[in-house]
Amino acid sequence: MGWKPSADLVYALASPWTGSWRFHRFGTEHLVEAVRMSPTRTVVVLLWHHSLMNMVGAFPRHGHMRLAALASRSGDGAIIAEYLERIGIRAVRGSSARGAAAGAKAVLEALRGGYHVAIACDGPRGPARQPKGGALEIARLCGVPVLPLAARATRELRFRSWDRFRLPWPRAHVAYGFAPPILFPPGEPDEAELERRRQRVAAAIDGTEASLALRAGQRDRWPVGGVLDWRLHPPG
Repeated sequence: MGWKPSADLVYALASPWTGSWRFHRFGTEHLVEAVRMSPTRTVVVLLWHHSLMNMVGAFPRHGHMRLAALASRSGDGAIIAEYLERIGIRAVRGSSARGAAAGAKAVLEALRGGYHVAIACDGPRGPARQPKGGALEIARLCGVPVLPLAARATRELRFRSWDRFRLPWPRAHVAYGFAPPILFPPGEPDEAELERRRQRVAAAIDGTEASLALRAGQRDRWPVGGVLDWRLHPPG
């Protein structure tokens, strides 16, 4: 087993970095609309894995928003979960990649407890920018809308990871925003319908990210290369 940092160390290193960011929020009207649509008055927030640090930095600044995040049951997930708790984000242990039913139970408990629940819907290992069907099914089973979320920063450090993880540099300005909410019908979808829903969510996140990239002064507004192949040539 390799060395893994403690949550205390992660907190000590990350807090000064994330604390220097300046946030600009857009699409608040979509959040308000989603809350009105939801029977629990809470929603499932879907974002790309590469934007996780933007979410982690942004939401503790808005104390009126109670946020939970889905964290895996792995060893790494335990470190992440403890760190999230340290910064005021409730950790919900489960997975959107191992079937919706198990994850939905934990998420529904958080939603009913007054928490919005954030899920990196292409995590934990990709493929990048492809929403997991389990993440969408969790929202359907809970009967709440999904709220697509994206973010871009004026200055970003890019990692050579599967998702090209983004970390804003210190003192960067971070633009983050919501797309219009999506409420899925209660009936279980067939494979073709689930694929259409995955495409719809991906397009919403990417479209929001493109508009935020423009606000942040970034030129790479849209994903390139083979990332979009699955949407141009869907299975079946």
